[in-house]
Amino acid sequence: MRLSFVRACIAASAGAFAIALAACAGHGVVPTAQSPMAQLATGGAMAPLALKTCATSPPQYEWIYGGACQTITLKPTGASFSLGEYQNITVKGSIGKNSTKGTANVVIADAIDKNGDISKYKGGAFPAYKANGTTYVYAAAINQSTQTIKPITVKNKPVLQYVVTDSKGFGSANKCGAAVLTFPKKGGPTWDPLPASGTIKGNTATISQYTVPSNFEFPPKIPLYFGVNCYKQ
Repeated sequence: MRLSFVRACIAASAGAFAIALAACAGHGVVPTAQSPMAQLATGGAMAPLALKTCATSPPQYEWIYGGACQTITLKPTGASFSLGEYQNITVKGSIGKNSTKGTANVVIADAIDKNGDISKYKGGAFPAYKANGTTYVYAAAINQSTQTIKPITVKNKPVLQYVVTDSKGFGSANKCGAAVLTFPKKGGPTWDPLPASGTIKGNTATISQYTVPSNFEFPPKIPLYFGVNCYKQ
């Protein structure tokens, strides 16, 4: 059973990706050289992969994304991902420290919600994220294990981070944000902004989230859906 986000707990903090990562209701400090965040910073082991998709159930469930896809092995210390280029967009990112026991496979997929690249679920279309500026990309994170995984806040280290590159650029936008799709007990799915903020340099936007919103977790085989928007501030 999914948990709803308590909106009051989703306050300002550090906007997407780094990419990024649905609440489960119905559903800095320079990092060390060995950390997933360090790999993102140096770019060494995080070169974009050739495009790989996984638009089936499993490994995805509910709304299925037809863009790039990667399965990562999540450890208690975290993990990084690097999706292949899809529709001019490349998404990299990391999940920080978490409650995983042993390891867990997590599928990361993206889409832009155009040309039918997000399939309907139970006859319903995917709820578009409408926010300031333009929504550039959506991402889904699906925990393939049987355990519920909870991110753990570590001072000065991102809980989630997304790095989104659009080869066509972001126009006049200079800031980006991220939101997660939540499922309140009353009403339909709702997009709630994450406590994250991001900046744009050239054609790349980096979004880092340093705190864990109330009730935020990765339940078994229930997707978490994220949207990334960029705007001029």
